[in-house]
Amino acid sequence: MAIIQKNIWTIFYFLLLSALVFLGIVSYTKWNSVHEKYMTDQTNLVKLVSNATHSLLLTQEMMLNILGNQIVKERNPRILDELLLLNPSIVAFGFADTEGNYLHTSSNFDKSKRPSLRAEPITRESFDYTLSQTKMVLGRTYFIAGSGRWGIPIRKTVFDDAGKVLGVMTAGLSIEGAFKLYTENLSLGDYNSVTLIRDHDQFVQFQSSNHEISKTLYETPLPDNFLQNALKSITQKYAISVDEIKQKGEIYNDEVSSADGTLVQIALKYNPRYELWILSQVNHPTIVHDFVQSFLTYVLILIVVHAILFLLFKLIANAENKRRSDLIFQATHDSLTQLPNRNYFQHCMQEWMREDAPPFSLFYLDMDHFKNINDSFGHHFGDLVLIEFSKRLLRVVPKESIVIRQGGDEFVILSYLTRDEELLSHAQMIMHEISQPYHIQQFNFVIGASMGIAKYPEHGDTLDTLLRASDIAMYEAKKYKNSVRLFVPLMQEGYLNRVNVEQMLRKALAKHEIYMVYQPQIDNNGAIYGVEALVRWQNEELGLVPPDKFIPIAEASGLMPELGHFIIHTTLQEMKTLQITLGVTFQTSLNISIKQFMEAHFFEKLIYEIDRAKLAHVSLCLEITESLFIEDIDYILPLLNKIHDMGLHISMDDFGTGYSSLSILRKLPIDELKIDKSFVDTILNDITAEKMVQNIITIGKNLDLYILAEGVETKEQEVILKNLGCDRFQGYFYAKPLAYDTLKAFFETHTIAS
Repeated sequence: MAIIQKNIWTIFYFLLLSALVFLGIVSYTKWNSVHEKYMTDQTNLVKLVSNATHSLLLTQEMMLNILGNQIVKERNPRILDELLLLNPSIVAFGFADTEGNYLHTSSNFDKSKRPSLRAEPITRESFDYTLSQTKMVLGRTYFIAGSGRWGIPIRKTVFDDAGKVLGVMTAGLSIEGAFKLYTENLSLGDYNSVTLIRDHDQFVQFQSSNHEISKTLYETPLPDNFLQNALKSITQKYAISVDEIKQKGEIYNDEVSSADGTLVQIALKYNPRYELWILSQVNHPTIVHDFVQSFLTYVLILIVVHAILFLLFKLIANAENKRRSDLIFQATHDSLTQLPNRNYFQHCMQEWMREDAPPFSLFYLDMDHFKNINDSFGHHFGDLVLIEFSKRLLRVVPKESIVIRQGGDEFVILSYLTRDEELLSHAQMIMHEISQPYHIQQFNFVIGASMGIAKYPEHGDTLDTLLRASDIAMYEAKKYKNSVRLFVPLMQEGYLNRVNVEQMLRKALAKHEIYMVYQPQIDNNGAIYGVEALVRWQNEELGLVPPDKFIPIAEASGLMPELGHFIIHTTLQEMKTLQITLGVTFQTSLNISIKQFMEAHFFEKLIYEIDRAKLAHVSLCLEITESLFIEDIDYILPLLNKIHDMGLHISMDDFGTGYSSLSILRKLPIDELKIDKSFVDTILNDITAEKMVQNIITIGKNLDLYILAEGVETKEQEVILKNLGCDRFQGYFYAKPLAYDTLKAFFETHTIAS
């Protein structure tokens, strides 16, 4: 189906070509059919005329023979008048002696006005030929003035019993009478004529016609070349001689040129007894005209059918083009804002960055704290804000600019503005427009954005380098909130530093620079109830790199899955070994990053490592941060429930510094709240911090959760925390994060909670 849709016009042209070929075949077949029809009709007509003519002439011959013998015996001319009454096709009768003198005639014929048949040049040859024949001979057709009709002289020699010539019986056979049947019925139509031609001189004896007979038709012979050319063509076509044609008496068909040069179709037969050619002819233009009428009908049908097909195919093609345009639009535009998307961006940059392209600038925008709207009000309101945000961008950018939604809350603007003053002025105008309050239904939102600007080709001559420059400038702008920064090379130093750290981090695992340390966690009685596993990176060049420096880089660069697997695997193996060595059981807390939680099959991989280490589920606690809930809560919450149902504990780290609400906290399957170090640090001299800690502890107690304070460094901090109701403690006051061997010694000298 896809191939058909793609080549819809090819199919139409194929159908059209096929129809034209079919039209050609049908037309060729029709032409042959029409041609054959006329040929068959003429053949049948010639056969009918030949038989009728032969019968008529044979009857007249018998009549002349009988009448001549009767005249010789009785010498009574009255019988001639009587026969005229009985045979109206006869114009007159006469009996002539061997010299051509009329001895007896019918009363309507004045023999005194007619000289001897031998004396007249027009009849001499025919009369002499009659005397030499025993059969009836036809004279030249002439116009009978007395009757106003055309007639054919017919003559029959009369012999006595000894074979001596006694005379010639003659009569005038009227064409309108004897041949009336031809004129009325033996014709295919006005386009057809049937001609009887005398062989030896090619005079026309008779021609069927629905028109007035021309005087010259019977008074002059046919052009010599017409009948000769016709016979020559037939002899070549049928591979037969003229004598064979005359002897066989069959009907032959062909196409020849007439006397006036017109192509005609003929049917020809020879009557040897009366030496007549029976010729039927139809002008070729008549056959062509008949064919053209059918052909035009076929063409009209073809045109109508293909006009309908064309409209149908055009409808399909338009629908397909619209569908394809819609698909292309969907593929290259954001479905929410209708702005061009990343696919469009990749494609259009080929045009913007062509070899002779003019300089341009790339604006990279990132909305500040947009996720808060989604988290607090839902994605519906977030979508409405994005739509309004994109409309505002379109209102303020120059006409030749392109606004692209790069993804999420990130936007790209391409503009031909390149002067620094223009760029910064225009950027400030954009920032002012998008920073105005957003009135979405009953709520008002104030949204900021950070914008980085890079110029082509000054800051990059490829898309990657240009995006990197604008991204670096945008992150620089984020440091100052709701601001704009134009890229300068100095900004790249921080970026290169991150890249350098990332490259070293990629090699750190292989070089065994990553290792685990463990910080003991103490209960209210001063006994060890667990440890928190903490990852460390010791690099020869960088020294000791804290987790808050390299973990974000690992998450951004895609290294977190590998690093997270190392942390889980190493911690479980070492803690299982320690528990077996000491013969004790304690809880181990593992920090799980957002990227790990969102990783596919995270739960399955975690359970596999626990089973592999043969560590009891109840002795493992997963620490999560409030930032985890910025992601998809519909995905996170079922996963946490699944983990909790397996017997693993869950602790919320850095509580009070993030975005979680009490309504969300109540739904979470957590066992412990960790008070962030920032509150513990100021608890002694900041009443607000103390109240915050009190509130956290109260919330935890109301939800039946354990409360752990991290970052405890002094006895005074411990005392106040205990007074506020804190259950568990962790910090330098008890122990720093310890390597495996040091931790083992620490356990050997301290009480372990039962």
